Amino acid sequence: MANFTFSSDLKDSALFSAGEPTDGTSEFDTQALEYLNNAYRGIWTGGGELDPNISEAWWWLRKDTQGILTLNPVITTGTVSVTNNSASITFSSGPTPSVAGRHFKVDGHPDVFIISTHTAGATAATLESIYTGTTDTTATYKVFQLDYTLASDVLYLASPMRVYQNSQGKIPGIDLHTLSQKWPLNTVGSGVPRNFARTGEQSVRFSHYGGTTSTDFIKVDYEYARIPTDLTDSGSEEPLVPKQFRHILSYWTAGMLLTEKDDGKATDLLALAKNGLKAMANENRRRIARQSGQFGYIHTRQEQIDHYLNTVYTDSGIIIP
Repeated sequence: MANFTFSSDLKDSALFSAGEPTDGTSEFDTQALEYLNNAYRGIWTGGGELDPNISEAWWWLRKDTQGILTLNPVITTGTVSVTNNSASITFSSGPTPSVAGRHFKVDGHPDVFIISTHTAGATAATLESIYTGTTDTTATYKVFQLDYTLASDVLYLASPMRVYQNSQGKIPGIDLHTLSQKWPLNTVGSGVPRNFARTGEQSVRFSHYGGTTSTDFIKVDYEYARIPTDLTDSGSEEPLVPKQFRHILSYWTAGMLLTEKDDGKATDLLALAKNGLKAMANENRRRIARQSGQFGYIHTRQEQIDHYLNTVYTDSGIIIP
């Protein structure tokens, strides 16, 4: 228990500090694990729940393996039959795989649609709204994918995405509103994306739709901070929090248990947790500063930035004007 190594150590330590038995007979035994996970989430989300002045991007959340996306090429095979005021369309050659969720545009018509339903190989598909152009039984078209799903445990992206098929090297992140203004859907083009934007917790949209032939795929890599899994009452499971700071989890959990018991000692335990969190935040910033040499340094003149002629990015990949 005193080693603060495993999740069961932390739970038992919190129960002990709250004056409760650690043999599973405490009426707060289940509650202690819930509070432990509340404390864990409070830390990995930045720490602001315990101290509003703390909002950390913890180094220990970075995923060991990178995320990978493969951008699919545009589909233009054959023709498509579209009917004014109808959401149903018919391809002359059924796309494979399913193109549900991809964007659809008929050449010469400015509106862009999303295909809501389609079965792989089928010629029939349904748009998310009625087709607004002129009826055409042999229209040329584009079906292209801009939206992609990230790894299920992505908390936030730690840098611009990386691409290797041109000299650009990076795909900077921008907000969705700026993406739609900078790269309108009705003029979207092919090639390596220039920007991306988050559209949800685990989803992104790119500025360009990638390759123009059926074998023209594009590989995109991304580094990210992960969402930790909830802790269980285990003697072998370790939180991602560095070992020297895991006692914070115990103090925070004990403080919540004592608050539940209306015990005045809760204030002292939560104060200990808060002080520990501040120390961990300071260590986090020192580590990042040692790695980058720039973290936290105030540049009073533009020429002090040795890379000022290049684009400057935030950690999430957003361009700094």
